[in-house]
Amino acid sequence: MKVAEEILAYCSSCKMDLAHTVAAMKGDRAVRVECKTCKKEHAYKAPKGAKDPTKAKKRKAANEEKTVVAMEVEWQRKMDDTKTGPTKPYSSKNSFKLGDKIKHSEFGDGIVERIIHPNKMEIMFRHELKILIHAGS
Repeated sequence: MKVAEEILAYCSSCKMDLAHTVAAMKGDRAVRVECKTCKKEHAYKAPKGAKDPTKAKKRKAANEEKTVVAMEVEWQRKMDDTKTGPTKPYSSKNSFKLGDKIKHSEFGDGIVERIIHPNKMEIMFRHELKILIHAGS
């Protein structure tokens, strides 16, 4: 967001959510806006029923980072628990079962978390869960 860009904000004069022009920024947040309807400048107020979009992005990024870190810790724990077991190369033509370790050419090492009949499985990789197909049982 930049000065002179359009933003939706609550206008305290018009008592409505309306289009505004950003008049002043503090970091990446709009702090002063000008109503395009009544032409009055005032402090930025998020639209009623909505949150400040710049704050939401920061919260979402922080939550996603925590999720990725937690998943990586869980993945590492599960991989350590099955350290002695063999790692099977992934192929959609192979059949896998719950707890199998796999080696995928693109996603790396993973572990079968769930079998989804008839021919799908959920795999936990280091940073994400993926649903892949397999030959089934």
